Amino acid sequence: MVAKKSSTAPRPLLQWGMAAVGAAVTASAIGVIIWDGLQPASPPSLSARIVKVEATSSGHVAVIEVANDGDDTAAGVDIEAVLGDQSATATLDYVPRHGQAKAYVRFDADPRAAEVRVKGWSAP
Repeated sequence: MVAKKSSTAPRPLLQWGMAAVGAAVTASAIGVIIWDGLQPASPPSLSARIVKVEATSSGHVAVIEVANDGDDTAAGVDIEAVLGDQSATATLDYVPRHGQAKAYVRFDADPRAAEVRVKGWSAP
């Protein structure tokens, strides 16, 4: 019977270093996921403002940016812009948590002085 030689060469230092880096990255990712899961969620916190006005042949179009600083997504976001006796409304399908979305409304006059507000939303 022929005996086989067992070759147990020591592992290179670089291999151990890369294993340690991989373990640290994995542990960090798991820690972040657990920490985020334990944080209390805040409801949507929506604000709206006019960011741009464009003159067109049929009037003025205001670009409204709606920002959500909350931890939950808002769906069916209703926006109202009022300029004197004229008002315009728009609905956004959703505004993601910590994100933004844009809506467009039309006025006869320049709407830079229009009052813009979020009227309501629903849970997705």
